[in-house]
Parts: sequence; C-alpha cells; structure tokens
Amino acid sequence: MKKIKIRYIMLLFFVLILIFNEGNRTLVRRHFEINKLNRSIKYAQYQNELLKKRIYYLENEPSYLERMVRSELNVASPDEIEYRFLINN
Repeated sequence: MKKIKIRYIMLLFFVLILIFNEGNRTLVRRHFEINKLNRSIKYAQYQNELLKKRIYYLENEPSYLERMVRSELNVASPDEIEYRFLINN
C-alpha cells in the first residue's frame, strides 16, 4: 500500500516538474508551431502545383483559355445567345 502511494507521489512530482518547467513548455509550443508551419508549406506546395498546371494549360490549350475567359469574365462569343432567368420568391 505504501509503495503505491509513493509511486503516485513520484509520478505527480514528475508531471509537475514537466508542466512547470519553462523549457518543456517552450519545447511543446515549438512542436505545435513546427506542425502548423509544415501544414502551411504543404498547402503552399499544393497550390503551387495547381497554378503550374493552370499555366501549362493556358499556354498550350486554346480551349482552356477560352473556357477561363468565359467563366471568370462572363464573356460570350458574338454568335451566342445569352439566356437569363429571373427567379421571383
């Protein structure tokens, strides 16, 4: 019975040392910052790959360029008829 209490007291003492030690808190904080920065880097790399593909298609595929102009600038060709539907609530 006495051994169990001593073990719990030692464990509590060890946990308190870890919690109240400034170096350990800084280490944990830096670990979370590194994880956040790594996620940010991976997202930026993903966005970079998407933009590279978009640039490739814009340079090499005329139909992609036309589709982008139509979707982003809402442009219609001269021989097209544009239909607009109004929805009343």
